[in-house]
Amino acid sequence: MIRSVLAAVEQALPKVSVVVATSTQPTDDPLVSYVATLGVPVFRGPLDRVFDRFLGCADTYPCRWLLRVNADSPLLAPEPLRGVAAHVDDDVDLVTTTFPRTFPRGHNAELIRVDAMRAIAPAELTASDQEHVTQFFYRNSARFRIVNVESGDTSLAEQSFAVDTLDDLRRLEAVPA
Repeated sequence: MIRSVLAAVEQALPKVSVVVATSTQPTDDPLVSYVATLGVPVFRGPLDRVFDRFLGCADTYPCRWLLRVNADSPLLAPEPLRGVAAHVDDDVDLVTTTFPRTFPRGHNAELIRVDAMRAIAPAELTASDQEHVTQFFYRNSARFRIVNVESGDTSLAEQSFAVDTLDDLRRLEAVPA
């Protein structure tokens, strides 16, 4: 699945540097080994503190923005990626496709300004905020400049192309190409 996500990012944003951020857990060792065969750098950080992992990745690979896409999105389309990337020069903190959601699950992306993440005091983050990187932004939306990229068809939000379970994978494999 990671290969298809990386291909979508490369197709949509060919000049973007990609780093796979994953945990330090031994269960992620096969992913790290596979990504290495693709020539893509990997950053490893804490399992449950994904927020901290993202900041650590930004420290190791300095950047102004972090593009968050998930490996559970094997059918990720390039359009949402291009949509969020189009705002990279805007004076915003977060560009998203989920506030509100108008794309199917599994066709989402979030572009997060690193300075906005650093402005959040660690004591403000709950354990859930640490695991779900942008949750704090949404819960405190009046504090941040958030832009939502919409699909143009709100009914798409009812669909899911994400793979979170074996049943999800079977369901997507049964969809005609």
